[in-house]
Amino acid sequence: MSRCLSDDALMRAHAELASAAERAHLAGCAACTGRSRHLRRDLDLITGVLRDSREPQPRPVSAPRRWLPAAVGLATAALALLVWVEVAVWRAVTPVPPTMQAQEVAAILADVSASLFSVSGDPAAAASQAAAPEDAPPSIEAMARELDSTLTGGEP
Repeated sequence: MSRCLSDDALMRAHAELASAAERAHLAGCAACTGRSRHLRRDLDLITGVLRDSREPQPRPVSAPRRWLPAAVGLATAALALLVWVEVAVWRAVTPVPPTMQAQEVAAILADVSASLFSVSGDPAAAASQAAAPEDAPPSIEAMARELDSTLTGGEP
């Protein structure tokens, strides 16, 4: 007894591409003949379904989003309004601090200078030490006037 044909050999026999030995086995084997009939019936069913069925219809394309340009326009208008409020309204309402007087600047500079240049770590002691008059640094008021004139563009 020879081995039965594979499914590929049965497909070749159905397409009339089988070898002479495969055709002879198919004619003599009842099991292979039954499998060949089932295969032919299945292929005929598939062919009929494909022939008689309508093509699937594509899904309709959704409508374009017509609200998108309006949303972009509104967002642009809201951004422009926000910028206008920030630049024109908010800055007009925000109070501007008054400019400092020369005495206040001199006091701040004296405190900073005493803190930065105290050797002992005590700013009050550094501020109270008096240097010799011939090598004394300029006064805080003079330094403040010089700084003010330099910043404003005047002569020192």
